[in-house]
Amino acid sequence: MPPVRSFLTRLTRPTIASRRDLVRYVVFVTVFSLVVALAIDITQQLLFFSTWTTALRSWAVTVVAVTVIATPVATMFARAQWELQRAKDALEDLSRTDPLTGLPNRRALMEASEAPTSRTMVLVIADIDRFKAVNDTYGHRAGDAVLRAVGRIMTQRLASHGLVGRLGGEEFALISSNASLDQIIPALRDLLRAIETTPFVTPGGAVRITMSAGVAIRDQSEPFERLYSEADEALYLAKRSGRNRIELSARAREALPADQQADHPSMA
Repeated sequence: MPPVRSFLTRLTRPTIASRRDLVRYVVFVTVFSLVVALAIDITQQLLFFSTWTTALRSWAVTVVAVTVIATPVATMFARAQWELQRAKDALEDLSRTDPLTGLPNRRALMEASEAPTSRTMVLVIADIDRFKAVNDTYGHRAGDAVLRAVGRIMTQRLASHGLVGRLGGEEFALISSNASLDQIIPALRDLLRAIETTPFVTPGGAVRITMSAGVAIRDQSEPFERLYSEADEALYLAKRSGRNRIELSARAREALPADQQADHPSMA
């Protein structure tokens, strides 16, 4: 961007994201206004010079007048820009947040999957077993309460391993590039056990549920679609094999340490 254009953008369309940005902008505008006003006044005094006393008095009046006017005007404008930036940030956060559970939504999870990483990525898709029966038996308010509670439990038990979010419906996910399979699998077992043994108090009564999970792994060079497909297939296998269990894709199973491979196919 050319210097003049960059300067005008900074002056007329500033990005105010913090109090420090606000103070910097007010100082910038005030100094700029003083420079312009003094340049005009000095030029005028030099052209129509009478005495140094008159010139100095005029410059002092210019400095005071510009400061008194420019500072509050710049502050008001900067505050308006700050509020606008806050509103944009809040809207951006909302677009990445599931309104029911408060977890990151599918969009946030997809963006996390595209983040550059030098490590392998693990994807877990977890699904509440027979969730439709919960809605049919206890009502949708009860179903919503269960979804919120499951989101909280998943966050408590898995957030240290990566990003926990809700894909939609009764499907949740964990995307991790900072934890290994041999760390995630035990945490998943504990999660499924906690879900199974926890009575969920809802407006329709106490509800007991179970969850199934599919796990897949990829290296940084592969597309996310393949990772998602393998995790989804593993989840389908978990459902078909009796539910309330964990299934791994073939590549994820191979990546497990030998002592944990022995636990398969029964990972529940």
